Amino acid sequence: MKLRHYFIPLLLLPLFSSAQNIHLSYGLGTGSAYVFENIDQGVDIDYSLPFATYAGLKYSIPNAYFDVMLNFQYQNSGITGKSWKTGGSIEGEVSSFTSSVLLEHLEETKKWNFGYNFGLGYSNENYSPSLSYSVQSELRNYLSFTLSGIMSYQLSENLQLQMVPSLFWSDVVNSLRSSDHWNIAREDLSFLGQLGISYRLK
Repeated sequence: MKLRHYFIPLLLLPLFSSAQNIHLSYGLGTGSAYVFENIDQGVDIDYSLPFATYAGLKYSIPNAYFDVMLNFQYQNSGITGKSWKTGGSIEGEVSSFTSSVLLEHLEETKKWNFGYNFGLGYSNENYSPSLSYSVQSELRNYLSFTLSGIMSYQLSENLQLQMVPSLFWSDVVNSLRSSDHWNIAREDLSFLGQLGISYRLK
């Protein structure tokens, strides 16, 4: 993993060390990867159901509407078809790792609680058109955006079970450019549904 993924976490360490409440979360799930390319009838490309997992560290700010979350998201999906850029066959995979800073609002006063979070991240994407070792992967780095809903069930004073449906927008900047600059995967939306737990450390 490249060191730049840890640049933002290092900057936020003083904030988390002085937090009133810190929540550690982990979850996994699946969904639909690169939705628009996957449903485009003019493109011969199919994505398998993705595997997705996340880990987060949330800092609760006293009397603030939003908490701050440092979130790490991994996503992997198989890809098959024919490249609309080169015409070559594709039978490989696309994976991405994203470090994000999210603003989160979640009430924790009842047994069932609802909230949401959103924010920007730095993503590292690995596009492998073939699983053969002789075919070189394409590495991409870009700005991403995440918007998630949160449905939380209080299991105990410190432990919550959470359902997190998310919209992940990969390569926000290049998505707004002409389609002549677009790539396979990359500039698209993915929908993820993940089930996880959140534990209050202090």
